Amino acid sequence: MSPFQALYGHLPPHMVFPSVVTTFVAAVETYLKEREAMIDILKESLHKAQERMKLFADKTRKDKTFAVGDLVYLKLQPYRQASVSLRKNFKLSAKFYGRFPILQKIRPVAYKLQLPDQARIHHVFHVSQLKQHISKKHTPLLPCLLLIMQVN
Repeated sequence: MSPFQALYGHLPPHMVFPSVVTTFVAAVETYLKEREAMIDILKESLHKAQERMKLFADKTRKDKTFAVGDLVYLKLQPYRQASVSLRKNFKLSAKFYGRFPILQKIRPVAYKLQLPDQARIHHVFHVSQLKQHISKKHTPLLPCLLLIMQVN
């Protein structure tokens, strides 16, 4: 049962008219023509809005792919964070958690992670919730300073 039917006790009025309607009443004929024109304008503006939204969404979209065994960070909502790591203050908690290895690629946009044993959330996540872990190899500071001193 639809909410309209539950509220009013009858089915909602059927507003779709056949595309070819012949009538002898001039007012009805003009109403149908105006209505058809308005529907065409609405469809066109909706299509333009959808194209514009897609254009702006595609500008910021990045295709991410991960391999099995890669380390990734996991983005969690505040109510889910407690199930992965316990924090004293949720307001200042981290946006990304862990360096979790990828166990399996479920689909092109879904990955199964190896979470800690105490985690109480599902272990399959969408690619938008993952961030690649990049290992930075630190160069020792002392050789750099010696090199600068030798140049001067």
